[in-house]
Amino acid sequence: MNGPDPPLRPGRGLAGPVAVLLLAVFAAVLVRTAWASDDALISLRTVLNLTHGNGLTFNAGERVQTFTHPLWLALLTGTYLVLGNVYYAAFALSIGVSIAVFWLAVSRAASRWQGWLAAAALLSSRAFVDFSTSGLENPLANLLVAALAAVFLREGGRARRRVAGLWALGSLLYLTRPDAVVIVAPLLAEATWRAWRDGERAGALAGAAALGLAPALAWTAFAVVYYGFPFPNTAYAKLAADVDRWQMWKQGVIYAVDSLDRDPLTLVFIAFALATAASAGTRGARPLAAGIALYLAYVTSIGGDFMSGRFYALPFFASAILLTRMADAARPVWIAAIAASAVLGAASAKAPILSDSRFEDRGAKHGGIVDERVFYLRKHSLVYASMLSFADPDWEVRRPPGDTPVLNTCGLMGEGGLDFGPHYYLLDECALADPLLARLPAIFREEWRPGHFARAVPEGYRESVATGTNRIKDPRLREFYGHLSRITRSKALWSRDRLWTIWKMNTGAYDRLVDRDFYRFGGSVKTLAELSDVKAPETPWDAPGTTVLTRPLAVRVDRKPGRRYVDVSLDSDDKYVLVFVLGRAAVGRVEVGPIPQHRRKPGLASYTIDVPSRAEREGFDVVLVVPVAGDERYAIGHLLVEGYPPTDAELRERVAARDGVAPR
Repeated sequence: MNGPDPPLRPGRGLAGPVAVLLLAVFAAVLVRTAWASDDALISLRTVLNLTHGNGLTFNAGERVQTFTHPLWLALLTGTYLVLGNVYYAAFALSIGVSIAVFWLAVSRAASRWQGWLAAAALLSSRAFVDFSTSGLENPLANLLVAALAAVFLREGGRARRRVAGLWALGSLLYLTRPDAVVIVAPLLAEATWRAWRDGERAGALAGAAALGLAPALAWTAFAVVYYGFPFPNTAYAKLAADVDRWQMWKQGVIYAVDSLDRDPLTLVFIAFALATAASAGTRGARPLAAGIALYLAYVTSIGGDFMSGRFYALPFFASAILLTRMADAARPVWIAAIAASAVLGAASAKAPILSDSRFEDRGAKHGGIVDERVFYLRKHSLVYASMLSFADPDWEVRRPPGDTPVLNTCGLMGEGGLDFGPHYYLLDECALADPLLARLPAIFREEWRPGHFARAVPEGYRESVATGTNRIKDPRLREFYGHLSRITRSKALWSRDRLWTIWKMNTGAYDRLVDRDFYRFGGSVKTLAELSDVKAPETPWDAPGTTVLTRPLAVRVDRKPGRRYVDVSLDSDDKYVLVFVLGRAAVGRVEVGPIPQHRRKPGLASYTIDVPSRAEREGFDVVLVVPVAGDERYAIGHLLVEGYPPTDAELRERVAARDGVAPR
């Protein structure tokens, strides 16, 4: 049996004038690339509400945890109280922590060549540089990963104390971003197992781990009492989206391809680190590599993100720590890695070290992935700052009388939240900041954008948040919202009724009140029976009995594999798509219309179509009729589906007429 992997001695990396020079170069790059993302501005609105007496809220008067990083938010709040400007606080904290992270990586490397590798890689990765100053939690997460690696590698001292310190750092990382703990979980397990193997009692180690977890447990207990839920609202919004898992994985792969396109170094460097850990890793390399691999799988499984590179920044930095602190190789390997980092960094569309105010490329790709730093460059970056830029928002304005002004939004929520002030309610149709919509399924889309899963706003909900009363029309959802608002809006945090409602809400007692199928299709749902009355050709699009379409219409059907034909009547001068849906996934689509102009007649026209082969083979439970293009006077007359007895005879005749054969 092999003995334990030998540790590498830290502190032999770059030092002295060279390290200081590289640090100055990195600081200059940070200033030239410094920006604030809209997601960061969402957190800044919470900072302002907290410091001006509105509590830890996004919309005043409604307790909803819109941030995923309570520790980062606490640091932002403290920095704001010192500097007096919420934008300056975000820039100063991001740049200051990122400089510390760079210094630790370069100066504490295991060798001088590994120090050079750290400098070359960190200066060349767009993902790392871009999200070192975005106002998001990445700098703090990087710092905690570096600290955790340092404690893991430390020699001497009591194993129990080291385990407690590691779990405490893991707890702080959870409070920085919950899913980031995936990266360090194998390292924590390895350290605890080694301590047990070396003679520490299991009970003592369990106590040490529990002590380390105290900050995360304390925050979770606070969140349950204050917000009513243990996790951020964003988690519930994503869990309730009801998006097909295969689509998520496919989008996750698209996210990886986008990163290779815009920033080839980041994923190549991560792959090199994982390969090195397998072949030349020392103590801790393999557990950290396992955590990085697990995190990459997790990112892919959730469809990545709409911000290009964001979710690769942390595993990239963890890979840099692995290579510079936990790996051993010959000098030529490190020299080659340094050269490759520089070359791949220069091969990106916009190398970080070359970035300045001329940097611009606002194009979004088909997957909805955007270079967010470019998008916000002119409004929220230091290089475009003027005398009037980044004025601290006025949060002392008096509340206007009457109903609360409500602004519907999905995107640019942070910017709007700061611009409009504390007394506007931002109704987030993407549900990240909305407690009710986060518990409704996302509207079904064949294509969607990560992080932007739009919900149907229930009738009466806008009036409810404007007036502070429950005016939702759907009686079952009105009851659900009554329970939910008792949790999020009641002033009596400790009332027995509220605490009992929190328990029941978190254990799913009220889930039955939400008609998920109805809201998944935006409330536009009919049955085959409602569309079985056959409409004659040229029936006016708005005649009695037709269904005018202002949005996609979901027609529910019984799932029966083997259905071959569909007949539908639609307004003749428009284009439509029929999407065949099974569960959460589309299993086929057919484009229909418009009728060519030279033989088009006004009104409805019938189309007899074949069901796509996969939908025929697997069956479908919804036919989604989607208006695509035309004169915006969309309508459907009837829908006949094979296997529905009341209309089967009519459908057979139409199929026979189309195919020129006698009906059977």
